[in-house]
Amino acid sequence: MSQANSTLVAETLMMAIVDSSDDAIYSKLLDGTILSWNRAAEIIYGYTASEAIGQPMSLVVPPERHQEVQDLLQQIRQGDRVKHFETVRERKDGSRIDVSVTLSPVMDAQGKITACSVIARDITVRKDAEKHLEQMEGRYRGLLEAAPDGMVVVNQGGKIVLLNAQAEKHFGYRRDELLGQKVTNIIPEGFAERLIADGTRSAAEALAQQIGTGIELNGRRKDGTEFPIEIMLSPLESTEGILVTAAIRDITERKRAEREILALNRDLERRVELRTAELSCAMRGLSESVKELESFSYSVSHDLRAPLRHLDGFLTLLYKKSYSTLDDSAKHYVDCALQASQRMGRLIDDLLQFSRLGRSEIRKMQVDLNLIVNQIRKELEPETRDRQVVWKLDILPNVPADEGMLRQVLENLIGNALKFTRRRPVAEIEIGSEPGPNGEVVIFVRDNGAGFDAQYYNKMFQVFQRLHSDQEFEGTGIGLAIARRVVERHGGRIWAEGIVGKGASFYFALPS
Repeated sequence: MSQANSTLVAETLMMAIVDSSDDAIYSKLLDGTILSWNRAAEIIYGYTASEAIGQPMSLVVPPERHQEVQDLLQQIRQGDRVKHFETVRERKDGSRIDVSVTLSPVMDAQGKITACSVIARDITVRKDAEKHLEQMEGRYRGLLEAAPDGMVVVNQGGKIVLLNAQAEKHFGYRRDELLGQKVTNIIPEGFAERLIADGTRSAAEALAQQIGTGIELNGRRKDGTEFPIEIMLSPLESTEGILVTAAIRDITERKRAEREILALNRDLERRVELRTAELSCAMRGLSESVKELESFSYSVSHDLRAPLRHLDGFLTLLYKKSYSTLDDSAKHYVDCALQASQRMGRLIDDLLQFSRLGRSEIRKMQVDLNLIVNQIRKELEPETRDRQVVWKLDILPNVPADEGMLRQVLENLIGNALKFTRRRPVAEIEIGSEPGPNGEVVIFVRDNGAGFDAQYYNKMFQVFQRLHSDQEFEGTGIGLAIARRVVERHGGRIWAEGIVGKGASFYFALPS
């Protein structure tokens, strides 16, 4: 093939690539006159090639951004390349779109810069998602990111408007790869359509037909592989109308465990047939215990949490939409129901946290207790804003422990001290340390609050055991049980001293 023919083929191939691109690709002279205009540019800006070529760049630039174009062209004249510059352009119909543009200088055979090539990408959906994310940041973002499940928020057009880090991990996508995309990218088998209101019913009514204890199906990762998930749906009110929140849990390990348990049960059944009656009875008892534990764990994680989430969601919708039209009795009923559902949620969360402590691996390191105490105090500042609290803080030693677990202990003890001194004109909270026997390090949190009756001491560190009523002090009765479990798993011990009306001191000792 001759060099001329090769050049022609290469140019034809390049034109085909440019024309098939999803990004707008065009060129312009250094005075801004448009020289070329591909199909994507026609779609993005609304002007055909014949309408755009030969026109000044101001054709698609809002009046207030004309100087911006001149500044960009000046950079090109200097031989600079501008990458991913985000700006606003105007379509033929007058609507405005967000674009990301990359500009490169074009040189002639003598190396003189004569023109500029532009690649423009429509980022309107992404920018809208970012704006939506900012609007939701204060209210929902923290909750979504802290959720153990993947959380995906879908609008009524079936597009993803929000997701958390766990969802990125589940499906193998970066967040920007999913925002603005159809939810069908990650949820196959026809289920995704059920996340979208069909236009003849409200999203809430559509959801009412499918909200339940969780639906099991397959999710699809970026690499095309599928994996088992459980998905639970909830309505979410926003300025755009009612969105759909999907809590997505990867149940690959649970399915594997179920298969293993099934295989184990079968093996046990075969062994039972060969054992004595006593061993047979013992093995049946063990099997029943395993099943009860599995059933309990499943109920707490799914059967309780899913309907509670939906109950709270619909109660909140009722509160926002109809509360002002209710009589006093109905308002009282709604308030009581909301408070009860929120308390139940806290109880379930605390119980799950307590149960997870028994299975979590301890990762010891040298922990700076002073840093943890200062962080906790900062987090508790909103609770002390209108109170007079005197903090007495000793310099605490570093201890070998699991930092996350030890933080839970101090959060519970310091939080309790702050709570139970609420009725004191001046709250006094002291945090310090002292040497213990056998080289132990003893940490204490002391307060001048409500104290406790020593005759009920044995109940204090048990799950759901509380020494004060909800009317006196709120709580779930699990915090001290969590503290005890953490300390004991570290090979330590925890105890308390107190007198009714004169405060309490909580101690925990850790091996040094």
